Amino acid sequence: MSKQWPDLKKEMDNIQVPLEKLDKIIKNVAPSIKKKKSKLKIVSYTAVAAAVALFIFVGSASVSPAMAKIASHVPLIGTFFNDVQDEGLQIAGQKGLTQIIDQSSKDSGITLTINEMFYDGTRLVFGYTQESLLAIGELERPTIEVNGREINFSSSYSGEFITPQKYKGMVEINPTEELPEEFELNMRIDAIGLIPGNWNFQFHVKQSNQVMVVRLEEAQMIEEMKVRINSLKIGPAGTDLAVQITSKEEEMNLEPYDLEFFLVDDHGNVLDLLGKDAHGDTESGVVETTVGYLFSPLKEGTKKVRVIPYKLEDHIPLEKVMIPLEGQKYPLKLSQGDFGDITVTEIQSNEEQIIVYFDVNSESLYDNRLTRNPIWLEDEHGNNLMLEEAPFAKRIEDNSFKQVFKASEIERVNLATFQYSKPIMYEELELQVPEK
Repeated sequence: MSKQWPDLKKEMDNIQVPLEKLDKIIKNVAPSIKKKKSKLKIVSYTAVAAAVALFIFVGSASVSPAMAKIASHVPLIGTFFNDVQDEGLQIAGQKGLTQIIDQSSKDSGITLTINEMFYDGTRLVFGYTQESLLAIGELERPTIEVNGREINFSSSYSGEFITPQKYKGMVEINPTEELPEEFELNMRIDAIGLIPGNWNFQFHVKQSNQVMVVRLEEAQMIEEMKVRINSLKIGPAGTDLAVQITSKEEEMNLEPYDLEFFLVDDHGNVLDLLGKDAHGDTESGVVETTVGYLFSPLKEGTKKVRVIPYKLEDHIPLEKVMIPLEGQKYPLKLSQGDFGDITVTEIQSNEEQIIVYFDVNSESLYDNRLTRNPIWLEDEHGNNLMLEEAPFAKRIEDNSFKQVFKASEIERVNLATFQYSKPIMYEELELQVPEK
């Protein structure tokens, strides 16, 4: 639930309503209400109340900084992805690579609008807004047809409440097969939360032409599995690695889905893993699995990419390490076991947040968000102080990071992590990035 709601209520309570203008609005609308039948009076009154509320909201936005900030979060056409947490979609939005849809469907008192979409062969993402008396946010899995044929896919969702009546969200679709560069898309949603309905959309999709595809035929054996890189798609919003894994059921020492990959550019930068999906079939004891790994975008000017397979010892119970911050002097060292150490260099705190600055001391590879070796803060009750809207650390430079947490009494906060094993690495492959 959005933190803007308390601010919204506070600002609404503090608004000085212009009574003369308000009376004028009601007088202009009221005569039409008296002519309605009893059953329609409620609806008409609701319309008046909504008009008054909109008048107060829009009017106050011009005088109240907090209300203006809330109003500014309403997505405008062409700007939907510009301020999301996803770096790749930010780039797509800021470069104008998205496709404006602005198509609405209404049922069961809920208006669903597909505002924008982005498709470049590596990602298919829809930005939507949902409006109702009290927005729900949660969408049921849609039914999607491409050129009239229903497709199979996995999906992920994210979003936030702009106001209690409006929700802004994103749906990322990961098809189990490669889609054409251009197609007609039909999408049907049968429920929003627990409310059934019928929300239908139909529009044309065209792939961004800024994607480079590297096709490979090379394969290697890893833990009795034949692993082949099908393709590496390089786009402005992400880098997609498609891997085909063939194994025999009786010889499987490693589940295909447990195989991971690092992507490292020619400057030593480890790309962040954004998502992963897999599907497969078994026939005559042979398992064919296709796994897709979505990484952050490659930096411009990259000429080579190292593809490094690895696995984690997830079956080993992780040992938790925790240190109280009260009375500590910095630098403060925190062990992450075989993986290495964390050295906290500084902690800043105020009424709004706690910021931890630290260095990672490890011979292992790690990405810009420390998704494999995170740290976190806990309050005295064991509650994790991670920010939902920014749950990861952020690299400052080299091995130095910072992470922002929720505000709490610093004397009662504990710094925590796990002791991790080093990842088991396999033979790497180096790919040449085609010139644009």
